Amino acid sequence: MTDTVATTQLEVADYDLGLRGKLIRSSKTHGSSDLAFCTIVYGLSLTDDVTDTPFSSAANGYPDALLIPDESTRIALPWRPGTDAVIAELVDADRKPLELSPRAVLGGLVDRYGDLDLDPVLGFEYEMWIFEAGASPAAVLPGFTPRGRTENAYSLTRGAEIHSLATEFINRMDQVGIEVEMFHTELGPGFFEFTLAPAPAVRAADNAVRARQYLRDLCAERGMHASFMAKPFADKSGAGGHVHSSLNRDGVNVFADASGALSTEGSHYLAGLLDGMADTVLMLNPNINSYKRIDPEMFTPTAATWGYDDRSTAARVLLPNRRSARVEHRRPGADANPYIVGAALLAAGLHGLLDELPVPARDAEPAELPGDLGSALAQFENSAWTADLLGKTFCTSFAATRRAEMERYDQWLRTTITTWELHRHLEHQ
Repeated sequence: MTDTVATTQLEVADYDLGLRGKLIRSSKTHGSSDLAFCTIVYGLSLTDDVTDTPFSSAANGYPDALLIPDESTRIALPWRPGTDAVIAELVDADRKPLELSPRAVLGGLVDRYGDLDLDPVLGFEYEMWIFEAGASPAAVLPGFTPRGRTENAYSLTRGAEIHSLATEFINRMDQVGIEVEMFHTELGPGFFEFTLAPAPAVRAADNAVRARQYLRDLCAERGMHASFMAKPFADKSGAGGHVHSSLNRDGVNVFADASGALSTEGSHYLAGLLDGMADTVLMLNPNINSYKRIDPEMFTPTAATWGYDDRSTAARVLLPNRRSARVEHRRPGADANPYIVGAALLAAGLHGLLDELPVPARDAEPAELPGDLGSALAQFENSAWTADLLGKTFCTSFAATRRAEMERYDQWLRTTITTWELHRHLEHQ
């Protein structure tokens, strides 16, 4: 039986999953409507623990806000006949996006770049884990068996094993206007990577959250599971969510000058990334598990370093030619929300542009970056500039969710008897 009712997948940005939403009759999403969505969306954890904030809480009843579809994001989903999708924003009574929204924060930063006659361009790339259904000796958890028999990076054999899934994913994304430039194997069990074509910042983040969600959907259709967890294997690499960024003016990349060196704008932007990195780590590494990925031996930096085409640094500057000049930010994890990561980069870069910060000398002592969630939260809340560029409302709300996550973990640690304790004490004391 074919679907007879045209439906729309409403997609709303949150802080952790990337997108949440609902399925609704398409006719209700066009023109003037009374669509609404609960503001609790900005207080839900990955597992739907609820964090109360000054803006949405039990005290005010987690009120609804008006929901307005962004028609520029409406796409047909050919693999789901009769269904399209549109990204929608929660708005206030004046129909302005709520300041809690990470997508709205990113859009606001793009506007501020526009005041400088600049258009930031982002390119997201993601490492992720693909698991097959069913238990096996290699299972991480029951039902989570890594896809493939070997762990080789850039392996053509492993690529052949995943070929059907990878090509279907690439083709589906192409059908909805999202260009996947690469898909390859990474060094780890069931470990893979895909790279998205660069695009203007908000469009790039829209593409990133959708590509992640739609890959998870495709895997689910095939009895598999795709995970963007930062570090599921203690003795293996972690999953990065690196972001390439550059600056356009009138459609021309101005990150480098005519000689091929960093331009004035590119230098200030890079300096801002470095100067503001410690203050924005909370946005790049938002979970307890995020920090178990941090390891210089695995090319995940502990300090705000930079260098030319150097994968050991936090900011890898690439100047192959003026058209492709950019910087790759290597600290973000795959577990971080693309809108929030994009906002972190643009806010730090704007900080450098507005204050005309100089790029530190290559041999200068780099700033150490927070190595755990509590330290990152303290750095974020004590920052002298983040609230101004990101908005106090977003900063307060996002920080509250990170504090709650940290407190939940601390509570678990205090009340759980670990296997380490049992092995160490039960028999020997």
